[in-house]
Amino acid sequence: MEKKFIRCAVYTRKSCEDGLEQEFNSLDAQRLAGENYIASQIHENWRLISKHYDDGGYSGGNLNRPALKELFTDIEAGLVDMVVVYKIDRLSRSLFDFSKIVELFERHNVSFVSVTQSFNTSTSSGKLMLNIPLSFAQFEREMTGERIRDKFASSLKKGLWMGGHPPLGYDVENRKLVINEEDAKLIKLIFEKFLKTESYFEIAHALNDAGVKTKRGSLFSPQHVQRILKNPYYKGCVTHKGNVYPGEHEAIIEEETWDKVQEIFKSKSIPGRRQKQSRIPSFLSGLIKCSACGCRMKQTLSHKKNLRYRYYTCYNYLKFKSCSAPRPNYPAEPIEQQVVAEIVRILKSPEVVMRLNRLAEENKKVNKTQLLSALNNLNSVWRYLYQAEQKKIVDMLVNNVIVKEDGLKINLNLEGFDPLLTQLAN
Repeated sequence: MEKKFIRCAVYTRKSCEDGLEQEFNSLDAQRLAGENYIASQIHENWRLISKHYDDGGYSGGNLNRPALKELFTDIEAGLVDMVVVYKIDRLSRSLFDFSKIVELFERHNVSFVSVTQSFNTSTSSGKLMLNIPLSFAQFEREMTGERIRDKFASSLKKGLWMGGHPPLGYDVENRKLVINEEDAKLIKLIFEKFLKTESYFEIAHALNDAGVKTKRGSLFSPQHVQRILKNPYYKGCVTHKGNVYPGEHEAIIEEETWDKVQEIFKSKSIPGRRQKQSRIPSFLSGLIKCSACGCRMKQTLSHKKNLRYRYYTCYNYLKFKSCSAPRPNYPAEPIEQQVVAEIVRILKSPEVVMRLNRLAEENKKVNKTQLLSALNNLNSVWRYLYQAEQKKIVDMLVNNVIVKEDGLKINLNLEGFDPLLTQLAN
């Protein structure tokens, strides 16, 4: 049986345009070295592709290069089996970008060779050597995740408001929580009634009967009232990973009243009682709604053959079986991935880069390069952030997510980008 040809593409790059006008320039030298290497592998059925992929005058610090994009397109179209470069840094000088390139190659069964270095991913030893820079890329992604996490933690420990939707009873002015006097009366009423009734179910029914709505215009559920009664923000504190810190904002509830309410909860709790269902937090909780009835959607779990599956299910359907949507629930992970992808797309937009430049001009302490790297690589480091940190970012940048049969409608909070940039920069 005749051995299949391995179609080889030579990619060349030079950072500056100096010398490109010469009859035989650096790109030509790189290409010649690549062509000679391919010729030396003719016994392995390597064959040169005649098409040139040359980027003259383009930096290796990013992937925004026309010839490289054209190479990626041809790889995705199945036209290339092997990529040959003079040195690895011709492909990329960034470990993050290099790992992305390798992931693309692996998806399409494409190998690559560095002519002057011991990298040939068509061999076992070459793949082993490749693991070294990829391990450093993984390490750098984790470090970026830790930097973002540390910035959130340090800001919260200072009592700063980290953005997102403010709790009922507060508004945001100049990136700080200020008391909304009208809503604060409702919060005080909820605490007073609980001290008398000791029932958040009764309070929720009373509020709904009176036509009172939440900050987002929906009915009060018993769980919503319970969260209000347990929220330390109302006594002037902020929380981070279970720890409570004094906040910058003014308290609505006196500490004595707060303590009495918490004592009631403690007296009603049953030690050692097991939860019916293990609780998995979702960073879209409170943001995701059903398009058919406008009701919020709740995360639900199902188990099949020792595997756990997460869904978003319309609350009207769960509670009353009254939703008219064609289907009541949707797999959670594809929805969450699409929301994160939309956030990452906006963070890489020219508008956000302009805001970053403006922030760097206003505050000379801002490390623009480090912050831009964190934003550009948010998609890579997302899974290294804690659930609470993911939710804080989403709360800052997303107003709501409407789930429809034919897709999602993601309504972003564009005003949340400036606070996010400021918090990451501090």
